Amino acid sequence: MPRRLDDARPIEVTLISTLPPHMGVADYTAHLVGGLAQVPTISLEVVDFASLYPRWVYPGGTLRDPTARRPQFPNVRIRTLLSWYNPLSWIFAGLTLRGRVVHAQWWSYALAPVFLVILGIARLRRRKIVMTVHNVEPHEGGRLRRFLNKLVLGLAHVYVVHTTRSFDSLVRQGTNSERIAIIPMGVLTSPGRTPSTGEARRALGVQDSAKVVLHFGNVRPYKGVSVLLRAFAKVRARVPGALLLIAGSPWEDWAPYEALIDELRLTDAVQTQLEFVPAEQVATLFAAADLVVLPYTHFDAQSAVGAQALHYGKALVVSDVGGLPELVADSRFVVPPADVARLAEALTEVLMDDEVRQRLEDGARQLARELQWDAIGEKTAALYHALADGAAGNVQAASLAEERSSDQK
Repeated sequence: MPRRLDDARPIEVTLISTLPPHMGVADYTAHLVGGLAQVPTISLEVVDFASLYPRWVYPGGTLRDPTARRPQFPNVRIRTLLSWYNPLSWIFAGLTLRGRVVHAQWWSYALAPVFLVILGIARLRRRKIVMTVHNVEPHEGGRLRRFLNKLVLGLAHVYVVHTTRSFDSLVRQGTNSERIAIIPMGVLTSPGRTPSTGEARRALGVQDSAKVVLHFGNVRPYKGVSVLLRAFAKVRARVPGALLLIAGSPWEDWAPYEALIDELRLTDAVQTQLEFVPAEQVATLFAAADLVVLPYTHFDAQSAVGAQALHYGKALVVSDVGGLPELVADSRFVVPPADVARLAEALTEVLMDDEVRQRLEDGARQLARELQWDAIGEKTAALYHALADGAAGNVQAASLAEERSSDQK
């Protein structure tokens, strides 16, 4: 069991990731840094990217949010060093990082060369490496992606995952379970004021009386949009005022989806915003929705969109993949992946029964209260201290002990 943080000696930690206005896990990282910045025993530096991706890796459009500002944190040193195309920047970062503990946020196979160099140098310098594994398996798969993923994972001393299923998946790949800690993803907020439902719907051109289902995020093969459209045709037959709002950049050809919308006669029931949604507009989409749907067909992570839905207190209907079931208190609204009939039933019940929707919203707000970043920062800091002190022989047991300790405060 880790010792209490107020009894621990301060340690230096280097976090390797990216921050807004970049894409990737920038929003998550900003929230995590905010939580860690409140822990007095952690001296934190962040090694960030000046240039994050080659254009071909990110087909969803812009690589930066033009409305987002780089966050500033008290007593946190931010070094914008890394460029995906400049190996000298990787070497320099590895040679100059200050932390006794290095915390790498790992999410994209395209950055494997960057992380292999930095973490390889850190290992030679006898640094202890924590790795948050956002995607245990690459979303789109492929042998090369899995190979690069395995190489990077091999450089960590201990791992952080967000869900029990990610824990199980990492164990199946051969990782010792005693080296894996489960620390959940906290709620993700958006800047600016959240409008009322009426204001949001007027801004989007949506009728006040509509029953709005939101599917938000980049449109990618695993997101299950075709399954959702087929289910929504059944929903519309029972809920004539239902409207499906799809917002996000397509990472694939949208034409087959458009053809399916025409085939299912959903032209007047589907509203699309097929472009990058700036952070300052996200609140409007969630405020306009009666519920949020995540109909993913396969997934091995936790959903940032789901974490945002919790912040806004929205009812969620999700498929039974990855960490999505952990976002919903009522298992009736966790449906088998690619099951059109079950998805339609769940959506219809939430839209037609205000009491059901209210219970799901209450559950979302309760879970959001449990997933605040100050507590997540403390759990993460406890892991740093255990690793730095050589006492992280079983980080899963340590993280559970810390969770019980935090619950008793």
